[in-house]
Amino acid sequence: MKLKFNRAGKEGLDLIQPLWEKLNDHHKNQTSDFKEHYKNFTFQERKEVLLNKALEGDMYICLAEDEEFGTLLGYIVTTISQGNEGEIDSIYVEEEYRLMGIGDALMQRSIKWMDEKNIKTKKVAVATYNQAAISFYERYGFRRRSVTLEQVLDHL
Repeated sequence: MKLKFNRAGKEGLDLIQPLWEKLNDHHKNQTSDFKEHYKNFTFQERKEVLLNKALEGDMYICLAEDEEFGTLLGYIVTTISQGNEGEIDSIYVEEEYRLMGIGDALMQRSIKWMDEKNIKTKKVAVATYNQAAISFYERYGFRRRSVTLEQVLDHL
């Protein structure tokens, strides 16, 4: 397999929809108090949030593709807010292509882009149950700074 990494503009969001939906399904299938959020969350809603963030700042999308077959294997979406804060908003690699360095290559490109933009504060939000993702991000120097609690609507 020969990998190709392509930077995409905002139109790249439409290309990632099938992979993003797999990521959302992953979250739906986890033990979490917030399953309803993922059940009701649509790609269109996610896309609007990302586009609104890009209106205020900037957006980086990188696509990992099997060059021979033109198959999209993974992606990363990173934004910079108006306040000059970088955030890894979404990253996904097809399950059968994990542990092949694709996620690492996407992260390296994203961090390099933020560094080129002189971003000092870089963040990523990770679901508390997703220990594999937390360990992945910790390899890049991301650490827990705080814990945000959100009230579950049907807690009573």
